Amino acid sequence: MLFDPRSFVPSVDAGRPGWASARQHAAAGHRPAHDFLTLPKLPAGVAATAHLSFGDESDVKGLAIAQFRAGVLDAEHVSNPTGPGDAFAQAFHAWLAPRMPQTRALKFDFALIDHQAALTELSEFGWDPKDESSLYLGIRLEEENVYTLGRDRAQALRDLHPSLVYTLFHLVRAATGKSLHIRTPDDLLDMFARWHWDYEPLTDDEDARECLKERFGEGDSDIERCLPSVVRAELAPDESLPLWQRMQPARKLSALSRRRLRELARRSPEDWRGQLCSALADLDLALERMGKASLMIGSQWAEPAYAAATFAYAQSDYVGELLDDHYECADNGGYATYFQCFIPLAVRPAAIRKQYALLEDTLGLIALLDRVIAHFV
Repeated sequence: MLFDPRSFVPSVDAGRPGWASARQHAAAGHRPAHDFLTLPKLPAGVAATAHLSFGDESDVKGLAIAQFRAGVLDAEHVSNPTGPGDAFAQAFHAWLAPRMPQTRALKFDFALIDHQAALTELSEFGWDPKDESSLYLGIRLEEENVYTLGRDRAQALRDLHPSLVYTLFHLVRAATGKSLHIRTPDDLLDMFARWHWDYEPLTDDEDARECLKERFGEGDSDIERCLPSVVRAELAPDESLPLWQRMQPARKLSALSRRRLRELARRSPEDWRGQLCSALADLDLALERMGKASLMIGSQWAEPAYAAATFAYAQSDYVGELLDDHYECADNGGYATYFQCFIPLAVRPAAIRKQYALLEDTLGLIALLDRVIAHFV
C-alpha cells in the first residue's frame, strides 16, 4: 500500500503494474501481508476474551460465602459469575431491586465498594471506621434538588395547628438521621454561620457585624443583609430548628403526637394538609418501630458533595448562594465525594440477618420520608 506507485486515478496510471512484495510473512498464510490494514487470522484455539483479576478476590470470598450461608440471599439469582464478588453482587442486587422505593423527591442509589476503593475515595479525609470490612455498601448521592415549605404553606399549617411546622421539620430531621442525608434549615443555618459568622450560629447582630466587617469591609451594603436578625427570618426561623439553635429557646414548641396527627388528618382528609399529617404519622410510627437501631451505626462518613435533597423553609436567595458556594468549594478543593457513607457488610450470620432487616426498614423509612417531602415538589 505504501509502496505502490499507482495513483487512485486509472487514466493517469496508464496501465503501470502495481508493486508486489517479494517477501511474505508466515502469519499471513496465503494472503499478501504488505498492507498494514491486513490483520492475520487467529486460530480458533486462541482465547478472544479474558478476565482480569487484581488478586483481591480472596478477601471478598470469605464475606461472600458468609453472606450466602446466612440464608438471606438466593443463589438462584446468580448466573455465570466471574468470581465470589460478582456472585455476591448479583444476588445482593436481586434482593435489593424489589425493595428499592420509587422516590419522587429524593435522589440516591447504592453501590458495593471494596475496601481499597473506599480508602481511595476517602484518601483526602482520613479513614476512621468503627468496623472494617472487605466490602462496603455505599450510599451514592449524585444530584440534589431543592424543595421549600414556603411562607403561604407554612401559615396554612399553622392555621391547622401552631406546632405543625415544627413537627414537620422535627420528623424529617429524625428520619434523615437514620437514612438519607437531607439538608434542613438547621444545616443551612450552620453553613451560613461558617461562612459569615465565624462558625457561631447563635451569634447576635452586634457580634456578627464585627465578623462581617472583616469579610466585606466596613460600610459594605452586604453587611446588613447578612445579619442574624435578617437571615434567620428567611433561612431558619425558630419553628424550623432544634432547641439548641433557637434564638428564643423559652418559646414552647413541641412535636405533635402520632394520635394528634391522625386526628388532624381525619379532620381534612381531602386537603393536602390532612394528607401531610397522615404521612407524618406514618413516618413517626416507622421511627418508633426502629427505635435506636440504625443502619448507619459503624458506617464511615464520606463527605458528600450532594444531599439526597435540600428541604428549606422558604424560597430565598440565601439558599441558592449557600449551595452555589458549597458546590464551588467542593469542586475547586476536591474535598467531597459522591457518597454519603460506607456501611461495612457483616460477616457473622446473626449480624448479617440483622443488617438486612435494618436495610429493609431503612428503605421503608426512605419511602415514607419521600412521601412527606413530595408534598412540596
